[in-house]
Amino acid sequence: MRHASTLFLAVALLFSSACQKGRANYASENVDPYMVSLSVQAVERARSSYGVTLDYSPDSVKQVETLLATKYELQKTHPMTEQEIADAAHLWGAYIGEVIKRIHPAHWVRDSQVAGKDALPVVYEDKSGESYPCAWVYHRLKNGEEDNVWVKFHFTTQPGGMKKYFPPKTETAPSGKTRKRPSSEGGGCAKGI
Repeated sequence: MRHASTLFLAVALLFSSACQKGRANYASENVDPYMVSLSVQAVERARSSYGVTLDYSPDSVKQVETLLATKYELQKTHPMTEQEIADAAHLWGAYIGEVIKRIHPAHWVRDSQVAGKDALPVVYEDKSGESYPCAWVYHRLKNGEEDNVWVKFHFTTQPGGMKKYFPPKTETAPSGKTRKRPSSEGGGCAKGI
């Protein structure tokens, strides 16, 4: 009997390990559907924990900002662990990213050529850049109002995007002609925000 229970325990542990590994592989190989499912969880969490209805409209990002402001203030008396902040960043960032995707055709990817490994950017289908809503949420929870997600969302989703508000710098060549300064010469933002 003891041998059977040991065998059962070993099989259960092996199965559990395979499920965890499968979930991690699913998330890394299928980032877009994974982030969609997280956004659905965010909608449910907003409803069940905060009494807020999120509808994927641009104005709903204001509601997310309000929730994040509350979470930031609560951290002053009940600090969140780094893992809790990261989990919240993925949950609420997934929701904001899905709102962005409804305005500007895009998809999620795991890594970014601009921001690096595991950045989870929303990459625009027209190749105009990428945005980092999970990072926005993370910084909002760490830094407070100075990293307001609604402001970032608003400027990013306006016609012309960030380039409208922060156009590439120009300089005058010795010939008197104006030319765009290459981004490697500094001073500008990366392609995404």
